[in-house]
Amino acid sequence: MKKSWKKVLAAALSGTMALSLTACGGAKATAKSESVAVASDGKPTITFMAPSFHGTDLKNDKSDEVIKRYEEHTGTHVDWRWESNDTYKEKLGLTLMDKNNMPMVVTGTGDITANVVDAARKGAFWDLTEFLKDKESYPNLSQANPDVLKAITVDGKVIGVYRARQIGRYGLSYRTDWAEAVGITEKPKTIEDVYNMLYKFTYEDPDGNGKDDTYGLELTKYTGPIDIMQTWFGVGNEWVEQDGKMVPVHQTKEYLEALKWIKKIYDEGLVRKDWATVDSGTFQDGCKKGEAGVFIDVMDGGKRIWEYYNMNNVKSVTDPSKNASMTLVGPINDKTLATSGFNGYYLITKAGAKTEEDVKNCLHFLDKMNDDEMLVLADYGLEGVTYDLNEKGNVVKRGQMEPQYSPSAGLNQCVSYIPNMAPISPQLEKTEPMKAQDEAYEYNKQFAVLNPALGYLANSEVNAEVGTDIEQIIDDARTQYICGQIDEAGLEAAAQQWLDRGGDRLVEEVNKLYQEDTAK
Repeated sequence: MKKSWKKVLAAALSGTMALSLTACGGAKATAKSESVAVASDGKPTITFMAPSFHGTDLKNDKSDEVIKRYEEHTGTHVDWRWESNDTYKEKLGLTLMDKNNMPMVVTGTGDITANVVDAARKGAFWDLTEFLKDKESYPNLSQANPDVLKAITVDGKVIGVYRARQIGRYGLSYRTDWAEAVGITEKPKTIEDVYNMLYKFTYEDPDGNGKDDTYGLELTKYTGPIDIMQTWFGVGNEWVEQDGKMVPVHQTKEYLEALKWIKKIYDEGLVRKDWATVDSGTFQDGCKKGEAGVFIDVMDGGKRIWEYYNMNNVKSVTDPSKNASMTLVGPINDKTLATSGFNGYYLITKAGAKTEEDVKNCLHFLDKMNDDEMLVLADYGLEGVTYDLNEKGNVVKRGQMEPQYSPSAGLNQCVSYIPNMAPISPQLEKTEPMKAQDEAYEYNKQFAVLNPALGYLANSEVNAEVGTDIEQIIDDARTQYICGQIDEAGLEAAAQQWLDRGGDRLVEEVNKLYQEDTAK
């Protein structure tokens, strides 16, 4: 996956950052009070670096109107620095080396990386901890989730504003008509319920064609569904808190219990035998093509399968007058995997934002972009151009324009979606699959199992050094055990290899950070 290149890149970028931060670490807030650029209309100007996915960011027909609207609403001019997403991580390292041309706001992609942590420790970014407590100045950003903020906290300092993602995104979905066809009338709630559904979908001809051509669970070499199923057994999310300590989940008895059950459904043919070699790019195809009936991953994946049925007129096997549909369940045993709650973040650099006034201007802009009016502008565009309002006052998107040609293309790259992932008013006019997805997101949150060590891993030097490599040891052994290539002794050998390759040091360091945190 992305493991080895990330390690090489992190090493390379940390070197460039070290050079830059030595040079810029001495910048004083008083050195350039004129850094607060103010236009003739009195609005401050901030500089903002963000990834570009299409190269058309705010450069399309009527983009001028979009710029005018966000400037009026936020009271801010933005000097954009768009960088191609394909080379963005490399560009980030080079940008942080150029202290004379440092943007005030720099977008980080994905999770916080070792090189960003290293830069933070050298004083590259403003500590936003106290700013984000100011409810009057930042009514949106001050509602940031404290658990998610831990993942972008370095040495007790919140170094950025995260870009929110649904915490309750993961769970189970299934094909509704297949359940009806085999006599299942209620959503599965327990692990036994799931087993019965998988068995019936495999062996009781749910599509009614008289052939043995279905199986219960769609699975590919993408192992996210296994992470989700593990939580049903109380395994936790990568790490778990037990007896006052942080423990990697593969060291728990619940982990082995979960793997035995997953191996059972494999041995009984409830998933395809070659799942571990199936291209992850084909994930969802099994359900779309009527080969499988249960989908365990993101709720929006279940929604997309349902939308596929509608777009392609895939008929229900129990009522051919209707299209097939998916039921989005979410948790089993009152548990499902949580996401990290974010994907990407905004850093406010000391070399770019030289004064506290600069920081406040940046945060003001980021805060105002979370207002309903700006969420509509960023995500849906302009009324009468890319969307209309129906008789209920809801947004109905026009379908004839590709996203890269929208007047607002790229504007969502400065939206953190705190506290809302979508505007409250006006709302998007939603289809039945979209409504089911949103209801599942909301319902799942209360059952989503978070990774309690996420913040400690972000601050762990050992994790930066060996984390991705030793994680692969456990992932590979898990797959081999499920497929019968190794036994429990093989799992134990892999666990020992994990320790020998640096896992013992990782556990020690994570627990040291955990104890320091709980002692505060």
